[in-house]
Amino acid sequence: MRRVAPLLLALLLPRLAAAEDPAQLRAALVDVNVAAQPWDQGSPWQKQPVQQRSGQGVVVEPGVVLTLARLVTDAQLVEVSVANSARRYPARVKHMDLAAGLALVEVTDEGLRGQLAPMKIGEPARLDDEFDLYQLGADNMLQRYTGRVVSASAEGARLLLRLNTTLPAGGDGQAAVRDGKLLGLVWGTRGQEGTLLSVETIRRYLDDLADGSYAGPPGPGLWVQPLLRDDLRAYYGVAPEQHGMAITRIVPGRTGDGVLKENDVLLAIDGYDLDDEGRFMHEVHGRLDSDYILRGRRNAGEKVRAKVLRAGKVEELELELRAQSAAQTLVPDRFASARPQYLVVGGLVLLPLTRDQNFSRRSPGATVLRRYTERDGWDPKGERKQVVFVDHVLADIANKGFETLSCAVVESVNGQRIGALADVARALEAPQEGFHVFRFEGAESDFVIPAGKLAEIDKRIARTYRVSRLSCLEGDEG
Repeated sequence: MRRVAPLLLALLLPRLAAAEDPAQLRAALVDVNVAAQPWDQGSPWQKQPVQQRSGQGVVVEPGVVLTLARLVTDAQLVEVSVANSARRYPARVKHMDLAAGLALVEVTDEGLRGQLAPMKIGEPARLDDEFDLYQLGADNMLQRYTGRVVSASAEGARLLLRLNTTLPAGGDGQAAVRDGKLLGLVWGTRGQEGTLLSVETIRRYLDDLADGSYAGPPGPGLWVQPLLRDDLRAYYGVAPEQHGMAITRIVPGRTGDGVLKENDVLLAIDGYDLDDEGRFMHEVHGRLDSDYILRGRRNAGEKVRAKVLRAGKVEELELELRAQSAAQTLVPDRFASARPQYLVVGGLVLLPLTRDQNFSRRSPGATVLRRYTERDGWDPKGERKQVVFVDHVLADIANKGFETLSCAVVESVNGQRIGALADVARALEAPQEGFHVFRFEGAESDFVIPAGKLAEIDKRIARTYRVSRLSCLEGDEG
């Protein structure tokens, strides 16, 4: 039998937390168990089967657990358990922000609330810093692993640290702890690599909630051009000793609108000098994208100073960081109620585009939808409030020839432009010479169906495919 080197064995196996581990860990770390039931995007009149999820969390205030938002999304039942106990206690989602990736879960059992103790928030982990990662194992015994910071990156409002770690694959919400203080929550692990949602994002989220309201992270608002070529630098009038990125577009109503101008060159934001890639040197994490200054370090409503080069002169300006509200969003993350809006007409399953829909299909229509999603953060809505598209078709003799239609954006119905799902319902009240005519972006053929037979067709399709309800529009009850 081959012997495994003791050092290698220590890296591969979890270290059980010893009896002398601080009682603080046992009182602050919990397992979060969720029964979730998302709506079925393909058949939006029904829900998917119940999903069982399990992750970790840390107590940050009396009776309140911080965890990852994706763990508790669409939760129907939330329970928590603690170290050395098989019992599960009831809890509820108190707050959630998908942009930050964080949620608060409140323990509703008074007996357990009295046993829990908040963990203090620590200072950010630096490159090469090592710390412990704690997990409640399958038997709810506290297990200790290790992590070391390899690099950092910013993704919108989130600051993520890449780790080398001994934590097993599939980590979700485990606490990174140093000197008894929280450094972050595990965002995921694979092999001996992992990602940590850093304490900077956690602190911003908790501080924002401290006064009882929540502004949320600022939204995007600028199109920019890195200045990596001499000809571009000459075009924008940038001197050799100056560095930054040019502003090519400012989205109305977002950060910078009314203050910045097209062709301004951003030299510095909030005290950080920018380089020609539009990156800055963070005091802890090294070079990060400047988008993090505008979206991840502060809350919406706060103000920052910016230094810009405008028409050959350097100016100091003040920017208000503005949120990207749902009213400004053409493609929201998901519906506010989490229930999909939809409309079934002649077998066409019509949906408004949201980010939580899966468009992995390789088709021209799927490409169009991905482009709408990618550009939503930067483009103003214009006349469209929603992007309405055909997700798929419930095949019937009435729609023969269109059975494979999918991911087709609806341009008009009965000659009326479609800017929201409710527009389709209104357009169906005015057929064209006895027919309903659907026109799609980039499609060669229109979908035509006789208006006088639509009710009969819809009834047949509903019966065949067990569609309990043919429509759910914004404002509908139930």
